[in-house]
Amino acid sequence: MTLLPPNATALERALEAGVSRISDVATPIDTLVDPARIDAKWLPWLAWGLSVDAWDSAWSEAVKRRAVAESIALHRIKGTRASVDMVLSRIDDLSKVVEWHEEPDRLAPHNFEIHIPLVTSAGAAGGDRTKAAIVDEIIGAVERVKPLREHLRVVQTIELTGGVGVQGAARLAAYTRDEAQLATDTSTSWALLLQTEDGEPLETEDTGYLDTAP
Repeated sequence: MTLLPPNATALERALEAGVSRISDVATPIDTLVDPARIDAKWLPWLAWGLSVDAWDSAWSEAVKRRAVAESIALHRIKGTRASVDMVLSRIDDLSKVVEWHEEPDRLAPHNFEIHIPLVTSAGAAGGDRTKAAIVDEIIGAVERVKPLREHLRVVQTIELTGGVGVQGAARLAAYTRDEAQLATDTSTSWALLLQTEDGEPLETEDTGYLDTAP
């Protein structure tokens, strides 16, 4: 069946024949718009189409897919604390937001801080979060989504923990006198006896000892 008129040219009929087979060509449109299934090489274009505000080619594939998947939800809550938390968790899940009403004695109204730990709670080094590039990335990402009236300050923190131990020492504070019995050895000293080469005393016939006393 053809829709071309009887006077159609050979070129028109060839185009019709080619187009008629286009339905046999695979068109995975559903995967091209799915952040979880799209080929990784097309992620930047899908991110552009969904208006992802921040993009870094150095991100891991998992972070890129997450950024694309969260884009629509992020645009819906832009300008709120939740949007700041969302982009912050994507870059560094140990950093936290401290708003002015949480510490009113220290922060002026409409000011907030991002606390970036340089040492983890387990005592390990902060890793990449100690680098200036990560701090710049956090500032840029938060500035894009924070409320316009809020002023941001980034604080790098070191939390120290310690323990209390118990030690003890003793010294003599008093003493008491006790009675003791003194026993005197009255036996003959071997130093006065004649001895064999083995150091044994020489005995007399009456079981006495030969001594050197005059």
